[in-house]
Amino acid sequence: MASGGQAVNHLDESYDGRTPDIDDHALVIVEYAGGARASLDLCMFAEASQHQEEISVVGDLGKAEAFLPSSEFRVGLRADGRAGVTSEVVTDDRVAYEGFHHGSSYLEHLDLLAAVRGGGTAGVDVADGLLSVAMGVAAHRSIDEGRVVDLDEVLGR
Repeated sequence: MASGGQAVNHLDESYDGRTPDIDDHALVIVEYAGGARASLDLCMFAEASQHQEEISVVGDLGKAEAFLPSSEFRVGLRADGRAGVTSEVVTDDRVAYEGFHHGSSYLEHLDLLAAVRGGGTAGVDVADGLLSVAMGVAAHRSIDEGRVVDLDEVLGR
């Protein structure tokens, strides 16, 4: 399920007499069959913040967080409370320029190139790509139609 739209970006642009319709903010919730949930809080006009990207994973044991562009990675175990939170800065020397997406696109290309040259497998496969696109389609449909969209509906199952 998702809520979002276009509020700021590209509204002053025109192509062939039409304003681009690019969503620049959204809240997306994904519920998995096993009971896990994921959420995306997207805002493409929040440049005036300390962290451009914040990723966290929360479970019954604790929480792991990653922040960009600071490259900080934090882990905290629930049993240890705030005093048990550890933090480190993680960098990758293969990234010469940490621009958009903080070099992750470059690293993904390196992984794909190594897989093609070495006959191995990339970090993701076609099925992973299909599911990521299907999730995006489901989120857009949810925004457009104001309802929960099941992934099977998008995949035609």
